[in-house]
Amino acid sequence: MNRVLAVLVNYGDEQLDYLAQVVAQLKAFEHYDVTVIVNSNVALDITGIDRVQIFELDNYQYLPLTCRQTLWDNRDAYDIFIYGENDHLFLEQHVDKHLEYTRILPKNRIAGLIQYEESPEGRFYPGYHIPFEWDYRSVKRYGGKTFAHFNNIHQASFILTQAQLLRIGKRLDFVALAPDKRYNIVQKAFRKFLKLLGVRVPVYGNYSLKCKVNTDIFQYAGLKKLICISEFEANLIHHLPNLYISGTAGRQQLGSSESRMQEAIQRLMKTR
Repeated sequence: MNRVLAVLVNYGDEQLDYLAQVVAQLKAFEHYDVTVIVNSNVALDITGIDRVQIFELDNYQYLPLTCRQTLWDNRDAYDIFIYGENDHLFLEQHVDKHLEYTRILPKNRIAGLIQYEESPEGRFYPGYHIPFEWDYRSVKRYGGKTFAHFNNIHQASFILTQAQLLRIGKRLDFVALAPDKRYNIVQKAFRKFLKLLGVRVPVYGNYSLKCKVNTDIFQYAGLKKLICISEFEANLIHHLPNLYISGTAGRQQLGSSESRMQEAIQRLMKTR
């Protein structure tokens, strides 16, 4: 049975109900031996957590980064490594599919997930907003399945095999945030020119310190993140608070409806 280390980040006590739900789901995996560690700034008493690590930091934007340190410290002890925020619900199929896709994808590609939220009106995708879009020229088939790149690489989480973790550790300092790319005046002008021509250019330096804990993996480690669009439903991860649908709790109202996402998926599938 594969050994899984899931390291979750928790700040404060506002989302402990979500954290408990995430931990319970991880511990319910039937075909994996899951260890759950939570890096937090407050003490926790939640069933299923194997270890709580308390951190006192001057800047708690760096609290998520402590999870990468924990994963790296345990790189030789587990087969699969999960990082997640305390409100993203991992399912066993996420790990199943990651292993399946890893077997068929080139080593410079990595499978990822798409965040969604739910409301009485239906499903909603908070990451699908300006300036982000599917790359309609990225569609490829591997092992009989269809993949494409969505250029908002943030998913508040990642899943890595041990081999992937070790390879990434050779490309970047896994325990530190990668420096973002900076453009000189000429490069900025050229990028603007390409945009005027309708060419989509990569977005760099677009993510917060907290987000970079996962986006670094997809942006600076020599790996292109792909979504299996022929099995789209299996590669969605629920952001449990459903905050971005209506822009509650200080969040911006961001994202796209189910109909817009399905139109995009259908268009992508037709480009095979």
